[in-house]
Amino acid sequence: MLRTRTDCRLCYSPDVNLIYKMPACPPVDNFRSVGEPEISLPNFPMDLYMCQACGHAQLLDVVDPQILYGNYIYTSSSSTDLDRHFTAYADTVSSYLQLKPQAKVLDVGANDGLLLTKFMKLGYQVFGIDPSSYVCNIAEQKGIQTINAFFNETSKPIVIEKFGKFDLVTANNVFSHADDLGEFARCAHDVLEEEGTFVFEVSYLKDLVDNIVIDYVYHEHLCHHSIKPLKQFLAKHGLKLVHVQHMQTKGGSIRCFAVKDTHPRSADPIVEKMIQDELQSGLYEKATYEKLKRKMDQTAEAVRALLLDAIQKGERVASYGASATATVLNAMFDINPFISFIIDDNPLRQQRLSPGFLAPILSSAELVNHQPKYVFIASWRFANEIIKRNLAYLQSGGQFIVPLPALRIVNNQNIEQPETVIA
Repeated sequence: MLRTRTDCRLCYSPDVNLIYKMPACPPVDNFRSVGEPEISLPNFPMDLYMCQACGHAQLLDVVDPQILYGNYIYTSSSSTDLDRHFTAYADTVSSYLQLKPQAKVLDVGANDGLLLTKFMKLGYQVFGIDPSSYVCNIAEQKGIQTINAFFNETSKPIVIEKFGKFDLVTANNVFSHADDLGEFARCAHDVLEEEGTFVFEVSYLKDLVDNIVIDYVYHEHLCHHSIKPLKQFLAKHGLKLVHVQHMQTKGGSIRCFAVKDTHPRSADPIVEKMIQDELQSGLYEKATYEKLKRKMDQTAEAVRALLLDAIQKGERVASYGASATATVLNAMFDINPFISFIIDDNPLRQQRLSPGFLAPILSSAELVNHQPKYVFIASWRFANEIIKRNLAYLQSGGQFIVPLPALRIVNNQNIEQPETVIA
């Protein structure tokens, strides 16, 4: 179920040091219904390490991918934000690369085919590969030919035989998920046409620090990428990093463009500029992560004090967000024992149980019915939208706790200027 690396995933150096101690958790997206298999799984470590040789940040503990993805229920189409993002993504990438009519696009980790539907509307031939049979079936129903498999040396010849080679290979928030990234990069190289481009989008380590999105550190996210080690890594596998786009999605992400090293194109200046920014910001220094840890510990202590006081007075508390990052934040703040239930707006999540503590997932309509004193917004990046959708709860006397980027309490009297507990 678990194995632990002793070397860097990118450069294979054994000089890899702990930079952020995380709580051990069950698979953080393991929201299951009563009676389902694997409803309760053991805790696995998810500590963050950094390679002292190349600077790559990563998890060394690797949970069996079949446990994480074999019964995966998340669908890309359930996110309106992602739908908008992928519409812009397809337009931007196809325009930037000047893709020819009927160009062939392969999306690795295609999920239910949401991104590919955007490329399909632009007139391109689209194909997918994903390890979850659940989402593959949905993609097939949309008319997208999809292979149900992990993207590796075993599936590569099947992909080429069935679909041929590609003008564009995309991997969105999955290039962080593979333990053997060398194999992933080689496979991407081999399924590309000579003039093709590999485009992958991942959360950005510098934004993780700057925007305090440490809740993105969990089992699926084995890699937390930055430009300096990525450039070196890709070069080792016949690929050349030629362009990077910096975006605000997922708390801060990078979209990287790589071509075969035989391609005549040279790297855009943005690549070197971002490397210099990383170095100057202290991104590869342990002190940077120690400072982040102190901030998170201080905030967690204040939140626990609020919730404990409510519990001791016989009040009820809840959490908002049935997502992987929400599971992580609840564990980091050690507040699961205080939570009576979890609210989520996605009907696919409702009536399920949370990983580990098996708290029930309810719809937001239940907030007024159960009237918890506090609702901890674990999905804090969407706090403003959540608050606007649930004004009735505030009007009935409830209060929202927004933990980050600065801890604040929102009630019916201070919606415009919430009380800040920790700046």
